[in-house]
Amino acid sequence: MVDLKVLDVKDRKILYELDIDARSSLSQIGKKVGLSKEVVNYRINRLQQEGIIKGFYARIDASKIGLVMFRTFLSLQNITPEKEEELINYICVQKEVGWCVKVQGNWDINFIYWAKSTNHFFSFWKGFKKLYGNFISSRWTSVFGWFVNLPKGFLVGKKPEPFKPFIMGGSEKIDFDELDLKIIEVLSKRAREPLVSIAKELGVSDKAISYRIKNLEQKKVIGGYGVRLDLEKIGYEYWKIHASFKDYSEKRFSDLNNYCIAHPNIVYTDELIGGADLEIEGFFRNSQELQKFLDETRYKFNDLIKDTEIMLYYKEYKLNLFPWGG
Repeated sequence: MVDLKVLDVKDRKILYELDIDARSSLSQIGKKVGLSKEVVNYRINRLQQEGIIKGFYARIDASKIGLVMFRTFLSLQNITPEKEEELINYICVQKEVGWCVKVQGNWDINFIYWAKSTNHFFSFWKGFKKLYGNFISSRWTSVFGWFVNLPKGFLVGKKPEPFKPFIMGGSEKIDFDELDLKIIEVLSKRAREPLVSIAKELGVSDKAISYRIKNLEQKKVIGGYGVRLDLEKIGYEYWKIHASFKDYSEKRFSDLNNYCIAHPNIVYTDELIGGADLEIEGFFRNSQELQKFLDETRYKFNDLIKDTEIMLYYKEYKLNLFPWGG
């Protein structure tokens, strides 16, 4: 394991700039971190070779193209390691499943299904229950209202300023075509791919690709580009927090959400139909650092927060941030 302290300041700044805008040029990053583009290129390549950088992705509002995200937690019962592996593999091979993780806490598995409609998800769920219902002791399915994917401020101890979060979910569907979908699919997995390479892959001109990307950004289908990191290699853990409220207050809800958005360790906040009052996800070095955040939040919002449920996401089986591409 490579502790983040071992990464020097320049490495951390490069990762931070990549997470703010992964499509920034080497020269642009170099100016911000005080290095030549050659040195920036060398460091990025080294971080990729070491497995610290797992890839680059686009922040996509799938609701703009008519998709609904269903989040499901599962608790398992009477199951063998072999049957659990089979169950997880069944979930992961569904093209509509974009994320599947193993959970430590009150649940065992968490996955997200990108559906065209409620009936679309229901059809999957009926088939899943037919095969594995006997191994499920409890389940919890919720629908994303909105979520925010935040820059990884913990890399440098702060979030960018000024910072306006890109809110995904609950948007009106826009007009799009097959080429738009193909571009989104490429950027969801390879956000730093050069325009010329994307154009060659999709069989159109680089000018057409540039125009389409700008249009997708202006319509807020794409809200930025980030970097995927191997948390274990930099000494961090992925924690999920469900906050339940005493009495709902729109103002205090916004205060808490904004507090989380500004916190360096928080990478997601989200609100779901049928979910907790506010769901918070963060990268922390350990449970002690997590507890410090929980204590500070409880004290600051003791009039709002009734209780919290925490869980550790400790093994990721699948991540495809746009499973409907292609």
